[in-house]
Amino acid sequence: MLKTFLIVLVATTIGGTGHVFLSKGMRGIGDMTEAGRGALFSMALSAATNPWVILGVTMQAMFFFAYLALLSRTSLTVILPLTAMDYVVVALVAQAVLGESVGLVRWTGIGFVTAGVLLISRT
Repeated sequence: MLKTFLIVLVATTIGGTGHVFLSKGMRGIGDMTEAGRGALFSMALSAATNPWVILGVTMQAMFFFAYLALLSRTSLTVILPLTAMDYVVVALVAQAVLGESVGLVRWTGIGFVTAGVLLISRT
């Protein structure tokens, strides 16, 4: 089970960091949900060529393949909750890379998620 936890740790670090990089890239593109049809193609092209988006997508793909490897090792009801640890990674990396403020209420929620993950991992 130790090997599984190590793979989960690497996978969630890669996946969580990928989420932050995607966010960083998309913030520079603008709000695609408010764009008109004419601007949507241009924005999609900008997203597809943005280095942060490309890096984020690459990291998400790496997470996906690690996730597949994990699913081949252990049951879904163990693996899926363990990957929720990426909430911790996202909060830490978003603070460092995006300058986001993660307040006490969010950290408390992340603590509850972490406690739940620990409970599930012990069964």
